[in-house]
Formats: sequence, structure tokens, C-alpha cells
Amino acid sequence: MTAGTVAHPFIMVYNSASKGKGICQLFFEVKSVDAGSPARRGGIRPKDKIISINGEPLIDYVDYVYFCSKRKLGVRVLREGRLCKLRLYKCAGEDLGLSFTRPLLGKKRVCKNRCVFCFVDQLPKGMRKSLYLKDEDWRYSLIMGNYVTLSSIEKKELKRMLRRKASPLYISVHTVDEKLRRFMLGNKDALPIRPLLRRLARAGVRFHAQAVVCPGYNDGGRLRETIKFLFSLYPAAASLAVVPVGLTGHREGLFPLQPVTPEMAVDTIKEVEKWQKECLNRKGTRFVFAADEYYIRAGAAFPDANSYEGYAQIENGVGLARKFISEAHEAFSACRGKGAHVSAAAGQDAYSLILELARRADISCGARVEVYPVANGTFGGGVGVSGLLGGRDILRDLRGKELGDKLLISKSALRGDNLFIDDMTLAGLSEMLGVPVIPVADGYEFAANICEEGKNNG
Repeated sequence: MTAGTVAHPFIMVYNSASKGKGICQLFFEVKSVDAGSPARRGGIRPKDKIISINGEPLIDYVDYVYFCSKRKLGVRVLREGRLCKLRLYKCAGEDLGLSFTRPLLGKKRVCKNRCVFCFVDQLPKGMRKSLYLKDEDWRYSLIMGNYVTLSSIEKKELKRMLRRKASPLYISVHTVDEKLRRFMLGNKDALPIRPLLRRLARAGVRFHAQAVVCPGYNDGGRLRETIKFLFSLYPAAASLAVVPVGLTGHREGLFPLQPVTPEMAVDTIKEVEKWQKECLNRKGTRFVFAADEYYIRAGAAFPDANSYEGYAQIENGVGLARKFISEAHEAFSACRGKGAHVSAAAGQDAYSLILELARRADISCGARVEVYPVANGTFGGGVGVSGLLGGRDILRDLRGKELGDKLLISKSALRGDNLFIDDMTLAGLSEMLGVPVIPVADGYEFAANICEEGKNNG
């Protein structure tokens, strides 16, 4: 056996043990095997090179997870140039207990669309390169909940997705009007969405969908058509998030779009709530949900926590505000300590919400919470969410203000644990403001930093 070229994340070899002429095969090289794991019990060792499991090649992490769901596995490995066949027995869903010498996904697959509303195209210049990457990788949709359009998925990848019953996926549908969808995606060759979604449903693949609504295009009757079609695929189509288009102040030369007005937000909420009643009566689920931004722009109260049915679309900004409020109220209700003197920075969308919680903190434990709205100078336009604030935005609006013993910010504004989207560090912001800057992930952490007793209720 002679080693061939490296094909990330695989290693390619010439396998002389194959019948007939030698053929090229792909394998994963094992780095370590967990003690007591099914792989260790079955005889897999470090440096073994996995050729196939149950007669199929191990292509990437999706396949690894798929085979982890099986109870009996036949594994073929190359060990010191010899082909070995091993049998593994495990509990359903139990991890095999392997780590590999190379990542199991490799490079992300980039988007071929030119969406008229693409947020990446609206980023300011000079930011770090990774922010400009347009992801269109269904594997990351499965693993991390990233939204993909599937507009250019290859036949072999679609077949593998169906064969593996990759669920749940997160799919950007936007509209089921095929001509309009191709226009909105900026891709005249985009695969038709209706037959694609029907095929997923027939194969037992579950998915959540989103429609980014651009006023004058996929709203009104087009939105109703989209909701109706997707609901016809329930339960394969598990939910639909209706999200307003996000427009920054960096749209020079891009397709002209209008923002969602308060009147439009009111109309959209009414449409969504009408469908929720129908879906609830027919299938016992509300199915379609409006993003928090609609309620903020309409000046309307958020629905109660039960209305979000487990917050399946919370990463899409659906129910995030209600969940935060509910958690904070629960924590403040149990607070028995003396409140602190702190401050909080909020994007313009969340300002009134945080201000109301500050009043609740005062009532519950005598806390003094200074709440400051922060304008988004990094993106400009109508971007008002706290998670897209730059560190320099916070510094600009809060320098010299009374901040108390510490400043609370949304953890979603950080990439990792330390870096804002404009590359300012958390430590750097703390130093320049002269107080500790504390990122909070939810309502419990918010309350815990104001009243220590609140922490016990998380």
C-alpha cells in the first residue's frame, strides 16, 4: 500500500487489498478511542483507518452521527496495511467514542445565490473576512441550525440527505411562488422549492422553515400562499418563522427595498395570528410564528410563553424576548437579597423591554438599574437588535455615563466569549469604561447579576 494525496477531511489511499485492480478509497484515521466506549469494546485502535461502516463509506460527520444511531455495526478498517473486519454492538444513540485526526466536515459550502435582501452584502467594509462568508451547507443546517435554501444542492447530496433522513433541517423558503423565489434569490437556476420540499416530506425528513419578508414582494397574498403550502406538509414541515427583512445603512448599489413599517407589522401580526388559530384548530399546533421584531415595530405586546410551543425558532428571533422576560420575572419573584447598582446596554429594539425589567428589579429587591439605549453605528440603517451591537457602539454611547458596579450586555453581541463583531474585545471595553462588562445569556443571568438570589432559579 502506498499513500496518495490528502483530500481534506479525508485521506485518500491506493488500496492493494481490493479485488481486481487497486482502487482509490477514502477513510478517516482514528486519533483516539474513549475508554469503555463501543469502539474500544469492538477492537478499534488509534491509527486505524475506517474504510466503511455497514458496507457504506464514511463521508463526513453526518454519516458518523447516522451510524451512531445504530445498534449493530460492521466496520472495515485498514490497520498497518491490512484490511480488518470488526463487529460493534452499542445502545441506540450511543456515541462510538472516536476522535479523528482531521475534522469531519472540511470546508463549508458557499452560497451561489445573490439574494436581493442578503445581509452579508450589506456589511460595512473592513470587517474580518469570516463575516463575509455566505454559507449554504445543509450539514451545518443539521448540526448547528443554520438556514439554507437548498437552491443548488447536487443530486447525490440530496439523495444522501434523504437516505440519512437528516432532521431537523432549517430551510429558507421565503416564498413558494417559483418565479418570485428565483428573483429573490438572484438565481435563475434555483431548484423548484415545492417538489423539493414534498420530496423531503415523503422521505420523512423534518424541517423548520423561514420566510424573510420583503414588503411589496413576498408579503400579503404571497405570504398566505407560502403558509398554506408549508402547513400542508405538516408534520414534516414543523414550523414557519415569518421574519422582517433586515436593512443596514450599507446598501449602496444594492436592490432597493423598503423597511417594514409599524402599519405593515400590525398587518403581518394579524395575518400570522389568523393562521395560528386555523392551524391550532386543524392540527393542534400554531405552526407559524412572527419574529419579535414585528411586535416591537407594531408596539404590540409579545404573546405568552405557551404560544411559542417550546421556542423551536428562538435562534431566528422568534420568542427570544418573551423567554427572557419570563425568566427574569421568575428569578425576581424568588429574589430575597438586596439589589445592586448596575447598568445595562440595550439595542434600540430591546430598550423598552430592559427598562421595564429594571423597574421590576427595583420593586423586587430595591435594585438600581440604569438602562441605556445604544444606536448601532456599525451597521446603521434600521438595525436595532442588541446582538449586532459593536463594542465601539457601546463605548460611544456609554462613555462618561453612570454605570454603577458593572455593565450588563447581551451575550449574543459576542463572537466566542470575548470579541464583538467590530473586533473590540470584552476586556478592552471594560478597561475603557472603567467597570466590569458582564455578558448575560438569558433572563436568569440578568436577574442574578442584579439580585444574587435570582441565580438560584436558573
